[in-house]
Amino acid sequence: MPAAVALLTLFLGVWTFDAKLSLSGDNTEFITLARSMAAGEGLVHINSPDPQPATKYPFAFPLLLAPFEWLFPGDWVPMKVWVLVLFAAGMAVLYQLVKEKAGALPALATVVLSLAAGKSYLTHGPDGIVYGPLLLHYSHQVMSEAPYLTFSLLALWLVERGIAREGIKGNGWLIGGFFCALWAYYIRTAGITLVAAIIVYLLLRRDFRRGLVFAAAAFICWLPWTLRNRAVGGGGVYIKQLFMVNPYHPERGLLDLGGFVERFFGQLGLYLTRELPNTLVPYFTGAETLFHPASLLLIGLAVAATVLCIKRGDHQLLLIYAAFFVGVVLLWPWPGDRFLVPIVPVLVFLQVWVVLQLRDALVARGGGAGDAGKYLVWVLLLIYVLPLPGGAKRLADYSQADYPPQWSRYYQAGQWLKANASEDAVVLCRKGYWMYIISGRRCVGFPFAAPDEVLAHMERENVDYVVLESLGFPQTVQHLVPAVNEYRDRFEALWQDQAVPTYVLRFLK
Repeated sequence: MPAAVALLTLFLGVWTFDAKLSLSGDNTEFITLARSMAAGEGLVHINSPDPQPATKYPFAFPLLLAPFEWLFPGDWVPMKVWVLVLFAAGMAVLYQLVKEKAGALPALATVVLSLAAGKSYLTHGPDGIVYGPLLLHYSHQVMSEAPYLTFSLLALWLVERGIAREGIKGNGWLIGGFFCALWAYYIRTAGITLVAAIIVYLLLRRDFRRGLVFAAAAFICWLPWTLRNRAVGGGGVYIKQLFMVNPYHPERGLLDLGGFVERFFGQLGLYLTRELPNTLVPYFTGAETLFHPASLLLIGLAVAATVLCIKRGDHQLLLIYAAFFVGVVLLWPWPGDRFLVPIVPVLVFLQVWVVLQLRDALVARGGGAGDAGKYLVWVLLLIYVLPLPGGAKRLADYSQADYPPQWSRYYQAGQWLKANASEDAVVLCRKGYWMYIISGRRCVGFPFAAPDEVLAHMERENVDYVVLESLGFPQTVQHLVPAVNEYRDRFEALWQDQAVPTYVLRFLK
């Protein structure tokens, strides 16, 4: 059955597969790092004229991508296919994990509901915003969410099996789970929550020996990468961002304890009224307060899952992991459903399990309540699954469409540079990784400062070309456009599209 789940997931993924680059800069940064590793340069930002070691993302995901860059140079589509294959494997692992905990039908329901979950923004259509299922949307993006999801679920499955067996030596399940947990961490820094959850779970079981061995081994594996980052770049980028008031404005300083508390509760309100209902409650359109039925439903399910897991001693590892993961998400400077992608299957399973407990309680009472309990699961499953075909169809339609107009022009500007600019040219633009992947030319950003400082930056960086775009980022209009207008005689237009204002300018030195 796990193989069938993987094949069906793969079928859905192929149907909704989008060969275009994601509009997020993260996917092009991962592709850049994969190119760097495939070229034997190590983990460096080779898109820059002065390549510097990369410390923002761990090495595991670029390492998974590097063979495809080596086999298919310059082509990101094989990387997207590889991510989809990993995602399909993750759904098979999810099925097996839940099957061993609750049975085959709950396992199948968890997989289907996970695939149906969420409303990920796709584009604006004639009738308003167009959404698609969250996990399916990320199932083929060259980003770390899907691979992390797969290896974290594999770690949970292996660790659960390993803990049920004695000792460490010869316990391949536990050792395999340990390495998968560490690999998940090196795919996505949020994996520290998985490692911590396993350690805490072992300690709560009074399995002190294995808990402490696991903690010590995790520290030993964590240390070299941390020391490397401090040696080459001053430490991990994400840790620094976590403590900043606003990572986009470092000058605003760091949060104090009161700032963290304020952020936590502010984000908690946003997630309970927007992100979590959007992800886990079908037909949800928005809530103004925590007293919205969708928010109250999720709060009730969370309380019920916590009480039942603790009282019965069931699924405590999953509960601890979910709590740690969501806790870190709530401390992050900004909200987003993307951050929930790796934990959605766990949250969905806990929902399914609570509903099953409610059904069993109703059936045990007999009479009308018993009859209601027998149909409860099927009615809820139908309600949750009904949106899946429509959402998948919208995602499939979006995958066949061109980039949005402003991004299409930006893509065309990159293609023009690829065809006409010398290979050692330096391009100044707003989305440097994206432009580098399209054009193959080294790129630099610009300071969010006055025109004279922007111009001085161009001269220092030996910029050859400037791309003015209409992507909607305010910094272009606030800083780059004024610099070009004030020093108009220093620029020559080489390519332009007036319909969606986009320009490639030569910087005259």
